[in-house]
Amino acid sequence: MTAVASTYDSLFATTWSGGIDAGIGVQANPGDIAVVDDPVIAGRKAVRVQMSRTEDFSKIANGVPRAELIFPKAVSFSQGADYLLRWSTFIPAGFTFDSKQAVIITQVHQGEWTGGPTIALSLLGNQYAISERGGANTATVSAGKWLCCADADKGKWVNWALRYVADDSGQHASTQLWKDGRSVFASQGVPNAYPGVQDAYLKMGLYKAGWNSSPSDVSEMTLFFGPVSVSKK
Repeated sequence: MTAVASTYDSLFATTWSGGIDAGIGVQANPGDIAVVDDPVIAGRKAVRVQMSRTEDFSKIANGVPRAELIFPKAVSFSQGADYLLRWSTFIPAGFTFDSKQAVIITQVHQGEWTGGPTIALSLLGNQYAISERGGANTATVSAGKWLCCADADKGKWVNWALRYVADDSGQHASTQLWKDGRSVFASQGVPNAYPGVQDAYLKMGLYKAGWNSSPSDVSEMTLFFGPVSVSKK
């Protein structure tokens, strides 16, 4: 992956050593997102994201339970360009998986459009899920895959990389996901952008749309995020 990354030009990178960068937006209740010491790597910083089902989310975005970071417009995604996103996640040892409803932990959001995320990495039960939407029918997932096994990742950093070439027609679309350097998902020729969208953007954190209205196994969640970089060619 280092060799692949060397062929791209950097747009944005953060190690959180100076806190949350000024250009990053926060959609969260006070205290739910904080820069803390890395839980396992001495001398490094990480972002701790946590939320409780009992919180009042009515003043956060559209009132849906969330604690998310919105990355700056400098790293928005236009169609036809080739992007490489790299980030890492850490599931604490005491994390309880929710078998009843998903939580989105990383997403490419479709600009001003409403609807499901263009690209979403989620947790449901002890599995990860990657999904994409695009083209004329954005109500339906155009491609996706379950990825086993998130419970084996407790207490360790997982390094992700996403190559994203957006195309609402699907003709030149490409979505590739690596987990710890191993390819775990790839789609080609499948619409992976909303029609006409040239300003999709990156979000990371916790987004649990049905937490207030549907059954759930958990009343609180905590996840950590490590360094993030976005590059383009």
